[in-house]
Amino acid sequence: MKPKVTIKDIAAKLNVNISTVSRALNDFPNLKDSTKKKVLDTAKEMNYCPSHIAQGLSGKSTRVLALITPTLDPHVLPVIRGVTDACRKMRYAPMLFPNDYWSDETVAFADIKDKWMVDGMLIYNIVYHKKISKEVTGLKNEEIPFVYINKYLGAGIVNTVSVDNFKSVYKAINHLHKLGHKKIGIINGNLTSNDGRERFDAFKKSLKNLKFKYNEQYVGYGEFDKITAYNEMRKILSVRTRPTAIFCSSDLMAIGAMKAIRDKGLQIPDDIAVAGFDDIALGRYVKPSLTTLRTPLEEVGAKAVELLMDIIKNPGQPVKEFGLEAELITRQSSGKEK
Repeated sequence: MKPKVTIKDIAAKLNVNISTVSRALNDFPNLKDSTKKKVLDTAKEMNYCPSHIAQGLSGKSTRVLALITPTLDPHVLPVIRGVTDACRKMRYAPMLFPNDYWSDETVAFADIKDKWMVDGMLIYNIVYHKKISKEVTGLKNEEIPFVYINKYLGAGIVNTVSVDNFKSVYKAINHLHKLGHKKIGIINGNLTSNDGRERFDAFKKSLKNLKFKYNEQYVGYGEFDKITAYNEMRKILSVRTRPTAIFCSSDLMAIGAMKAIRDKGLQIPDDIAVAGFDDIALGRYVKPSLTTLRTPLEEVGAKAVELLMDIIKNPGQPVKEFGLEAELITRQSSGKEK
């Protein structure tokens, strides 16, 4: 293997100072164009490859992006794939910082800011916060480029790329409406999570837009799992006039709800139609197969990298928000639109 070419080698070949080579390679001002061209041409001829570590130490780009994620759960992995694929195409390296689900995101911000050399941050934190913390505002003031993933869409304060829960949930509720349902219930996820809160708010807003009545008796409060959804569905089925359709904020909860419906001796979708959210693989194989919303999580991750790179290259631009809609996948559990 040939030894790696250094700026010292380039300087020796051109009989110039090492500092001259460094200034030319880093596009410093106050250097003759002819000298800069000579250095760049020689570097290319010698197959010089810059050290990103050295560039980071000198205050230049590290070509590393920090990705803060909740603990590595299956639903997080598509976002990570989208981020890593986009980074690879742009010749950047993602540095992963997995946190506990409910850890304070501001602690992670401070830790990365103080201890690691990165060009920017991608922040994926699932905890619902009505207001953006002062620590995040501090990041903005220090001009550290960052983008939120699946959070603060519509706030107009921070750059974010998110699944648009409001437009997505409306697709499912409107689908049930077109099937003739007016008494629609929900089994919701944990309201301390961002998705849980937004999908519940989106459900209520969808009913209002369709001029349907919101009925608290048709609401179950789950934890994004099958067991709590099963128990909450049993409670909903015990009311005197039950709903004719149920929307669940995740597919796992929808599968739990479907078991409760079958255990009650009812038919899906003839007695109660069911729709979920996420499009997990299992939903395609349960009977009846599950109508759901397919989230573009890989696209969210890739778009977040694209936005962050734009901010790094063009600082000081206005806040940008991108909301990606989920795709409605209709299967047997809801029936066919007439």
